[in-house]
Amino acid sequence: MINPALAKSGIVALSAGCVGAGGYCIYRFHNSHENRTELTTSVSELFKKSRNKVLLTSSSTVEEWNSAWIRYRDANKTQVSDVWNISGFSSKTTESNAFQEFKNTCESKYSLRVKGTEDINYKRIQDWCTRPKKIKELLMDEKEVEFIPENGADSDWKASWNTYREAHKESNGTSYKATDTWTLTNWSNDKGNDTLSTNFKSKCLEQAKKDIVNGKEDELYTQVKSWCTRKKLTN
Repeated sequence: MINPALAKSGIVALSAGCVGAGGYCIYRFHNSHENRTELTTSVSELFKKSRNKVLLTSSSTVEEWNSAWIRYRDANKTQVSDVWNISGFSSKTTESNAFQEFKNTCESKYSLRVKGTEDINYKRIQDWCTRPKKIKELLMDEKEVEFIPENGADSDWKASWNTYREAHKESNGTSYKATDTWTLTNWSNDKGNDTLSTNFKSKCLEQAKKDIVNGKEDELYTQVKSWCTRKKLTN
């Protein structure tokens, strides 16, 4: 029999599954701020903290959407029905181009509230509605440094180039190694000159556009942070 005091407080409305385990349900409902927060976190908010994934949106490229669609298609095409019951799915299982209903379904799920990153809904969205985060995007989360702007920062680029050169000195501290980490074009000629190497700058810009695999522990991320950044300027 349900305690009248609990009935008055509205706790009996939680669910029939709580009967016999009422203490646990009441604790989660009343006493755990952390759990309440988890249950009201939107998918979009969680992805703002992701180290290696970005949600796809209307501004994402065709290629990014197509890649996501293929992952969803291949994960569902042998099933009786697809997980999200997308209208028109069965007629699209041989196509490689993302159709609008798939895009709409992805974007409609970003406002879902989940318990955390282990929630099945979060994991599905992560698998089927995201693209890899770029190195330059992850650098934006750094508090002390920022990626050097392509234009209007010649002195910063020169300083960065010399940092790269220093990282490739021989143990004697005077000569430079025959080969460098990024195998820069014309390294053998440029390494002895403190004038900015355009090949180095181009390589930084190229590396910054690459996908992150392991978040801030990614080796390439660490390299770009060390060699292609400057102290963050205050706004």
